[in-house]
Amino acid sequence: MTLRTNATLLKQRYTNPVVGLKSKYWAKKTEIDWIKFASQLEGRFYSFFIEREIPIISLQPRYILQESFRYNGELIRAIEYRADFIIEWKGKEIIIEAKGMETPEWKIKKKLWIKRYWDGNILLVAKSIKSLSEQLLLMK
Repeated sequence: MTLRTNATLLKQRYTNPVVGLKSKYWAKKTEIDWIKFASQLEGRFYSFFIEREIPIISLQPRYILQESFRYNGELIRAIEYRADFIIEWKGKEIIIEAKGMETPEWKIKKKLWIKRYWDGNILLVAKSIKSLSEQLLLMK
């Protein structure tokens, strides 16, 4: 395969609606109950909560990890983190993050979230329904 062919394939991938634009980590967007999720894993978590009648307090809650600021006259945007869910479990609010793969960006945001919001809040990161249910069952 030539360089020209590779460039053509990349161009098609990012511009041709038939070929489609792939996400960086190959997550497939999905829709359940008219709610759009960034990945099938998030959709499965949502279905898990609904099937077991686990109250979902919030979808995609937003946390500001660092406010925006100006540097040499240029606006530096705020750093935000959007969790996937907040659920109620055994009388506590639990923040749920569906992560099939822990990216370098996620590792940094997790540390910033812990530094700023760790006041008894519980953050569960799960790769599957099995790991999510195991973590929930282990909670007191």
